[in-house]
Amino acid sequence: MNGVRIDRRMRFAQLAVLGAVVLAAFYFVSSLTTNLADKNIRTGFAFLSERAGFAIGETLISYGPGDSFAAALLVGLLNTLLVSALAIAFSTILGLWICMARLSRNWLLARIARIYIEIVRNIPLLLQIFVWYAVFLFSLPPPEIGGGGNFGFDNRGLHLPAFASAGPLALAAALGTLAWFLLRGTSIFKSRPRIAIIIVLSISVLALIVGGAEVVLPKSGKFGFSGGLSLSTEFLTLVVGLSVYTSAYLAEIFRSAILAVPMGQVEAAAALGLSPGSTMARIIVPQAVRIAIPPMTSWHLNTVKNSSLGVAIGYPEFVSVVDTVISQTGQAIEGVGLIVITFLTLSLILAFVSDRYARSFGWSLTGQAGRQAAAEVTEPLPLLRSSRWGTWAKRNLFATKLQTMLTLLALALTLVAGWSALAWLFLDATFTGGAPQCRINDGACWPFLKENFNLILFGTYPETERWRTVIAVVLMVGCLGLSFIVRLWGRRLATLWGLGIAAAIILLRGGFGLLEPVPMDKWSGLPVTLLLASIAVVAAFPLAVLLAFARQSSNTVFRRLAISFIELVRGVPLIGVLFIAAVMFPLFIPEWLTIDSLPRVQIALVLFTAAYMAEAVRGGLIPVPKGQAEAAMALGLGKWQARRHVILPQALKVSVPGLVNTSISEVKNTTLVLIVGVFDLLQTTRLSYVE
Repeated sequence: MNGVRIDRRMRFAQLAVLGAVVLAAFYFVSSLTTNLADKNIRTGFAFLSERAGFAIGETLISYGPGDSFAAALLVGLLNTLLVSALAIAFSTILGLWICMARLSRNWLLARIARIYIEIVRNIPLLLQIFVWYAVFLFSLPPPEIGGGGNFGFDNRGLHLPAFASAGPLALAAALGTLAWFLLRGTSIFKSRPRIAIIIVLSISVLALIVGGAEVVLPKSGKFGFSGGLSLSTEFLTLVVGLSVYTSAYLAEIFRSAILAVPMGQVEAAAALGLSPGSTMARIIVPQAVRIAIPPMTSWHLNTVKNSSLGVAIGYPEFVSVVDTVISQTGQAIEGVGLIVITFLTLSLILAFVSDRYARSFGWSLTGQAGRQAAAEVTEPLPLLRSSRWGTWAKRNLFATKLQTMLTLLALALTLVAGWSALAWLFLDATFTGGAPQCRINDGACWPFLKENFNLILFGTYPETERWRTVIAVVLMVGCLGLSFIVRLWGRRLATLWGLGIAAAIILLRGGFGLLEPVPMDKWSGLPVTLLLASIAVVAAFPLAVLLAFARQSSNTVFRRLAISFIELVRGVPLIGVLFIAAVMFPLFIPEWLTIDSLPRVQIALVLFTAAYMAEAVRGGLIPVPKGQAEAAMALGLGKWQARRHVILPQALKVSVPGLVNTSISEVKNTTLVLIVGVFDLLQTTRLSYVE
């Protein structure tokens, strides 16, 4: 009887969920139809064949303002693919180098690599892109007028020689690829891979010569460089920013994978007489790669999605072109739909290719058990015993000629970087005066911070009411501080966060006959950043738990709905989700319901965070033995009681690192809201800079 009742309840729950989804879809579609009719907004993709009417500065194919919108979108897509491919390649190589430096027994080199990783990982990507853009624009010289030369690197970009036509280059690439695949199954490729690489390169070069490849050199003229290949400042900024940011994460992925290789492999290689370099290249790295492929693929997917940040600096990648198309045609629904479909397709293709690549080598995507190794491989500095410093330095800095060279190089880089930072912060800085004095000096402009301190922190919030923002910030920072007290974890901490966020919103909003009301479009600065991140994390966690249990459920309806939501949200860049909230959401609600942009953005951040948190929670649910649930049921606990009191606590112990990483990422993701017109801390800083 109990089994029959459970089946009936399950069927009723399925029907109820399906009915709710269908009714919600019907309601939103009907509201959309009504709003489109009232606002005379046309729909459909007929606009793709119309004349675009706008130029694109950087194109890989022939394009002009007279071409169609479809051609413009193709140009943006090709630019996205180019930036993503270069960033993936450079970040992988740079990440491997940083990983090797991090694992080096050279104390100084390992510390520099660690500092690099921590700094790069904890600064928002959008802010890094702005910094790189400023470096390229203001640190590089302007183009020389009539300066001559066949090479240039100025604030307009990098100018290089290029082939006159793509035909010989395509022929060389095709023949080289064909030769590579033909040699893969031969004994030469397996026994002497270097010879195989030389053969492939020789065939490619021969194809270029036979094909009549002609090299065109860039020439400096009256209006800068002409001819050759010119890589714009925006292109370089996006590639460098994505490569540096992703390399820090990939370095840690490679490091954990290398440390997971059993120690016996190293000992066996040493017994065979292999040098440490050969052991690393031939034994450790090949085994570590298969462990690193799953998380590395995730970050490569993020690189593709993060390429959409080119819209912030004016690079014509796909999202930027779609944004222009929407402003030209008003086809917001179709434009955002194209963003979602395109990036979701690219993510699925990249994941499929990575999976096929791993399986072609017979690699397991689940990794393997590793050796017990400490993260710190270098000997700590004996600060308390100065008499041992000489022995320590000889062992950790000057053990071999290579170690000595690395130490001297790292020391030189450290001194150069330290002196540059000291000069910028103090020696060349401006401490008094205003903008004219700051333009004369090359260092930091401290009067700028003094004059714009309130604007940066509180933005456009009414000046007489800024004491409320200070209290709101103190409340949220206080809740964050209490989160480090382990004994508060659980209901008490959740209650504190709920009360703290509610009190902050009441203070910022005002009203209720106690405080002067302040509209949400006046909220900006640090309080908005903290509020967006806090609500996103706190509200996303319970939703993530429900999604994780639903994805693990035996109920087909719940499982498929959860999978569809998680994969759809994770496959789309956050900018796309924010565009949906800012542009499309008002079209799906009735006219009598008005929601400000800040709550719409907040909902988007909650859903985006929940999708990633759900996978972290699911990763913790998988290792929990099924016997735990069976034992709880045997003790008389219900299904949800067993999940709440037995399964979930054990799962959270495993998933806490992933949840913390997602929470930290959410704080950095709030910087993207400036693209849809919400004034967070980064946007108020830029606003003060403009003023």
